[in-house]
Amino acid sequence: MSKVARGGKAGGVKKALVKGGRGKSQVKQGKSRMTTAKAATKANKTAKQPVKRASKAASAVRGPNPMAVMQTASAYWNSAVLHVAASLDVFTKLAERPMTAAEVAVACGADARGTEMILIGCVGLGFLQKKNGSFQNTKLAETFLVKGSPRYQGGIVTMFESWVQAWSQLKKAVATGQPVVEKQHDHGPEETRTYIMGMLYRGIPQAQLLAKEVSLKGRKRMLDVGGGPGIFSIIFCQKNKGLHADVFDLPQTLAVTRDIIHQYDAAAQVSTREGSYLSDPFGSGYDAVLLSSMINQEGPDVIRNILAKSFDAMESGGLLMVQEQFLNTEKSGPLLPVLIGLNQLVHTPAGRAYSAKEVADMAEEIGFRKLSFRALPEPSPFTLITGVKP
Repeated sequence: MSKVARGGKAGGVKKALVKGGRGKSQVKQGKSRMTTAKAATKANKTAKQPVKRASKAASAVRGPNPMAVMQTASAYWNSAVLHVAASLDVFTKLAERPMTAAEVAVACGADARGTEMILIGCVGLGFLQKKNGSFQNTKLAETFLVKGSPRYQGGIVTMFESWVQAWSQLKKAVATGQPVVEKQHDHGPEETRTYIMGMLYRGIPQAQLLAKEVSLKGRKRMLDVGGGPGIFSIIFCQKNKGLHADVFDLPQTLAVTRDIIHQYDAAAQVSTREGSYLSDPFGSGYDAVLLSSMINQEGPDVIRNILAKSFDAMESGGLLMVQEQFLNTEKSGPLLPVLIGLNQLVHTPAGRAYSAKEVADMAEEIGFRKLSFRALPEPSPFTLITGVKP
């Protein structure tokens, strides 16, 4: 057997190559090629090392998003664009047909330069799209921002725009612990109507969800405390045959509520009851009580008083429903309830953000039993507390 077959040393390889008819020059060329290949491999490895180091260095430098602070600091720019577009009725006008920026400016009675930038801003925010030089509504704007749409939310936009001045004084509210403006209910009829209509359009999808999640089958009388537009009462009565609801709120609010009840042809099932939940009794004989989007407006003592009056107004076996945008049990978020709490700081003497556990514990102190709370299905930001009067 040859040395090559045995896997011999380099000398054996050299001899075998010579015997095979290859000359010394060929052997040298083979060695040269091998040396060159090794050098190239080493060079490649060396070349890759700076790239890896550079990538790691870039990652270290990149760190947190450098735009995050600016994005939050300038977030009001986005809402200002929407406020202006809605106030100019841009979306309703574009529902008629696509228009150029110049045509929209004429239709809105606004400056061409400013109108074009507002329209482009709405494209960036997802409310409009631009095709062949003309602007048109996206499905989002068509659904929520065109007057006459069954899901129109223009009242919400107007409501938040009306709060801009108050929020500009947030620092003062934080420093003093006092509201910086009057509550909406302390304003005139037109401002109250705008506020209540904003609550209506925001509340419709949430009322539909809550009526799906909680059955009131077999229950006869529901009290909707601080019920505002009355949309929860209306939809609960639509879903539960034989149920009658009373919307309990201030007289100036209920002037708007009655119009909404009439609009929904619900007067046979939904009534109004004038009064203040701060000072007036809630009545008696109810087997369900709803407290929706009102808890964060008040301080702990007022909440306990509301829960006590709800307890007194209910028959044994009555169901308590408290729906609110609550903090988590650790009170570390989510962000939306915190912002709502700050809005209450700006507008009310004692409102704040609560956790669901805090309010459920208050209800237990009052005497409610079988208390539980759970987040409602997304995209709803609400948590629901339920309890029963023994």
